[in-house]
Amino acid sequence: MKTILHITSSARAEESYSTNLGKEIINLLKVAYPLVVIDTWDLVQTPPPLYTSEMIQSFYISPAQPGYSEINELKYANELLTRLNSADIIIISTPTYNFTVSAHLKAWIDQLVRVGVTYTYNETGNRVGLISNKKVYLAIASGGLQPKGNLVKDYLADYIKDVFKTYVGITDIDTYRIEGTAFPNFLPNYREDLKDF
Repeated sequence: MKTILHITSSARAEESYSTNLGKEIINLLKVAYPLVVIDTWDLVQTPPPLYTSEMIQSFYISPAQPGYSEINELKYANELLTRLNSADIIIISTPTYNFTVSAHLKAWIDQLVRVGVTYTYNETGNRVGLISNKKVYLAIASGGLQPKGNLVKDYLADYIKDVFKTYVGITDIDTYRIEGTAFPNFLPNYREDLKDF
């Protein structure tokens, strides 16, 4: 049995293109894995806390310190880690806001990244992720069209991939998009966007 963690971060709720693209990915995964558990986490309904001075200080406390799991400032971050570790597959649905992720997803990522918990440093001083053997799918929606070409910077997808590879250790990441949602008479065709799934 597989567990899928579906992170949604659009304020458009059921009308969200990114959320519905993520649901289509889940439907395709159910074909390959008929027995699945879906854990949906709506970051708009349960927004992550923003950084405070006390929270940042807590993030740098060693996990080996007595009482670490009881630190109040780490409550949300610890729940995040529990749900992430329980999942085999992670689907992140996000709209594109000003070239990048929603504020809700950015705050969630800030809760995810923790030295000694999701990453450490090796003997040469390079970061090494501590969580692996998970698959991530990015379900991205944008009002415009993503420019094509090797020199084009994909601020949103590249940012998420870099965070997961460098600060978490997950490198198996696929990106799917639905584009042009702001165009007049736009009609979503999620299966077309997932034709190479």
